[in-house]
Amino acid sequence: MRNIKSPLLFLLAFFIFTSCSSEKEEPSKTVVIQGELINFDNATKTLSARGSLASLTGIQNVELSVDANNRFSTSFVLEEEGYFSLGRNQLYLSPGDSLVVSLDYMDPNKATFEGKGAEVNRYLMDVPFPKSGSYLSGGREVKSPDVQDIVKLAETENAARLTKLENVKNASAKFIEFEKLRLDLDYINTLESFPIYASFKDYFEFSDENWIKAMTPAKEILNEKTANLDQNKYIEHPNFRDMLGVFSNEKFRNSGFFTDFTLTPEMKEFQKTESFLYSLKNAGLVDSIVVQSKTVMAELKNPDYQNAIEYTLSSYNSLDPGHAAYDFVMNTESGEKHPLSQYKGKVIYVDFWATWCGPCIAEEPAYEKLKEDYKGKDIEFLSVSIDTNVKAWENYIQKKGWTDKTYLISQAELADYKINGIPRYLLIDENFNIVTAFAPRPSEEKVRTMIDELL
Repeated sequence: MRNIKSPLLFLLAFFIFTSCSSEKEEPSKTVVIQGELINFDNATKTLSARGSLASLTGIQNVELSVDANNRFSTSFVLEEEGYFSLGRNQLYLSPGDSLVVSLDYMDPNKATFEGKGAEVNRYLMDVPFPKSGSYLSGGREVKSPDVQDIVKLAETENAARLTKLENVKNASAKFIEFEKLRLDLDYINTLESFPIYASFKDYFEFSDENWIKAMTPAKEILNEKTANLDQNKYIEHPNFRDMLGVFSNEKFRNSGFFTDFTLTPEMKEFQKTESFLYSLKNAGLVDSIVVQSKTVMAELKNPDYQNAIEYTLSSYNSLDPGHAAYDFVMNTESGEKHPLSQYKGKVIYVDFWATWCGPCIAEEPAYEKLKEDYKGKDIEFLSVSIDTNVKAWENYIQKKGWTDKTYLISQAELADYKINGIPRYLLIDENFNIVTAFAPRPSEEKVRTMIDELL
């Protein structure tokens, strides 16, 4: 077992949330949020900090507990203002905020906010979604192959949002600055996302070359918009971090795009840290990751990023092969509850998936073939969905005709297994010990070898 220890000093310096019962805390720094969560059903009820370091480790997240009426109340100490998320709502919290909220998972625009800090959060309710191409609205606004039409759209939307922003009351200078940054980022994202959505409408086939060709008329605008964005403080904006990969794309830069933007050493270190942690979260604490961690740590100069890696590495020790498997309770369509441990005594292969996960669905035939090939053997195959939309899951399994060992669980209930992305597969031996928390996919021949060794 690799015993990688978490540095205590890092935790003390980095963890901005502390117990609110301490008499030494300054009341002005305590954030209080209460209210109701609507249509969250199987969705994770987590108030997630979106700062740069928090995004790497998740250490600042606050798990919410709701009552029978879906109401909650929480409080914590916050040292600096910044972005958070809860469900599909983006929030902005400052020390001393006291909010009463109502959040609807299915529709962020139905949110209500009252109390100190309400004005800025009302403004954030309908900010565009970057993964939908910002102002492109998932491609609905792409109506021609001409990027100049998209430039006009971005100009119009930005002007309207700027007017809204200027009318927000009780907003801090930092909030105003970062929301003006969002305007630039949404403008850029709208333009650079255009070629992929245009290809969906068969205006042209998507490729890097066609991206460059389609975007050339807007090259000057893109360069102008990115010219002054190379400031380290902007790393604290979630949208800015998401755009770093675009700004640093060598093929685009070699074609004259984003050439006025300079990736600072701090930004490069963040990217290096984020990239390594992404690999860790997808592969687990395998030997190659441990070796890679030493190389990355030696290259980093920022101790915060070094500590983030050490902390995350240490958190994966409990998933080492041979460690006792963590139990969790799964739900059937009819509402029955089944603990994973009920299958102790047999080998267990768990498929974590969701109806919206394309790669998960692609593995279905191989998963069904694997089940069939091992039918009658001492192994249980469990299909465990993390769908937040319970109805979508019910409709899907009914359409498929699945009834046996098909379960639903909230992703939050799987925190011990660090399910950061799907598809994920778990292999447990007959003694209920972990064989691997990052098992091969059903389509990989290696999974059969591993199963055969256990039977």
